[in-house]
Amino acid sequence: MSEENAATGADRRVPDELAELANEFAVVRIALDTAGNGPRLLIEDLETGARTLLSPLELASLCLATDQDRADWLRVGAYSEERRDRWVRESDPRTENAHAEGAA
Repeated sequence: MSEENAATGADRRVPDELAELANEFAVVRIALDTAGNGPRLLIEDLETGARTLLSPLELASLCLATDQDRADWLRVGAYSEERRDRWVRESDPRTENAHAEGAA
């Protein structure tokens, strides 16, 4: 590392921007981050500033997600209560018993 980089902290690699995607619901920036132990995809929500890094394993998992998994990911904002309520119903053992009794 050069003395100039050491003094400015410029040794930290800036992610390479790959694309900016937008539609009527969201605007995100996608970049390749190589500063960690391995390359990861950096996704930033330009409206909120929220960011996430996805490893190759996480990206491969996205490819294996079901339609229901993807639908659940879209339940944010005004729709988050619907998602939470469904999760509570599905994870409540009393609900399972009620389904089993109803099927009998």
